[in-house]
Amino acid sequence: MTSGRDDWEERFAAGRGFRGVDAHELRLFRQAVRPRPGARVLDVGCGLGGYPAALAGLGCDTLAVDWTDAAVAATRDRYTDLEPRLRVQRLDFEDAAEVAARLPRASYDVVTMRLVLAFMADKAAVTETVRGLLAPGGMWVVTTPLAGRLPEERQRIGVTAEDVAVVTDGWERGHWYDLEPGGVRCFVLHA
Repeated sequence: MTSGRDDWEERFAAGRGFRGVDAHELRLFRQAVRPRPGARVLDVGCGLGGYPAALAGLGCDTLAVDWTDAAVAATRDRYTDLEPRLRVQRLDFEDAAEVAARLPRASYDVVTMRLVLAFMADKAAVTETVRGLLAPGGMWVVTTPLAGRLPEERQRIGVTAEDVAVVTDGWERGHWYDLEPGGVRCFVLHA
């Protein structure tokens, strides 16, 4: 990630997250993904845990991962009532060897990345890691601001058109939807 781990640790330890998940976002997710009860979901970059908790609330068997101890602790503390449908662990998703050692290949029905892809340095490597984790017919759901829609001083939190091209290339099929006009975009990519 382009920002230092200490910065993220401090942010999450202070309880500062990002955009909260709401009923509208979950409705759009359900329409796009149609997750079955017990669907195996991996949420990458869980932050304070609101999104993976919502997915577990939909009946998904959700593993939430983050590279910071503070995010893992916050998610675990806030959502203990959702265990065992929601589990959380520390994992640096950009470390391919760590991912290979700790996550089973071809075993997730859905991999989600909400507001995290822009901070990952090698989008092509992340894409290939996700492909390897998806079960046949699985989906990758990427929720992200688009840099071109953001003021210049905030473009670092969005993905560029070039990033989108790298991430969306080579999937069986895919589509996208916006959470609101001119706002955050969700890409749904099918293996």
